[in-house]
Amino acid sequence: MESQPNPPLTQRLKDESFWLRLPFMLLFFIAWKLTELVLFGVILVQLCVRLLTGSPQPELLKLGAQLTRYGYQIYRYLTFNSEYKPFPFSDWPQTDPVDANPYLPECGEVVDESDTPSRI
Repeated sequence: MESQPNPPLTQRLKDESFWLRLPFMLLFFIAWKLTELVLFGVILVQLCVRLLTGSPQPELLKLGAQLTRYGYQIYRYLTFNSEYKPFPFSDWPQTDPVDANPYLPECGEVVDESDTPSRI
């Protein structure tokens, strides 16, 4: 199977899809930076809530998960791994239910106590 040669630079510069994608990339780069800023705020608030109440706030858990999924969608678009335009050109990302404790085994999973370090 022979690979086709790349088109010449002049032809690539006339490619409409590239020039249409460029402003979207700028927009999503700004959205990514704002998402990082909001996520940092969610982290700080969640730390304070966890310190004061002893448990994380469920709505902040959900927001944090949505922001990380949104950031991932933006990364994929900016790195040309996806042609899918993230929010606001598509729906806001939804999340799976939040785990109560991701470090605990699943229900029905057998845990070998001999591998668990003992507490002193």
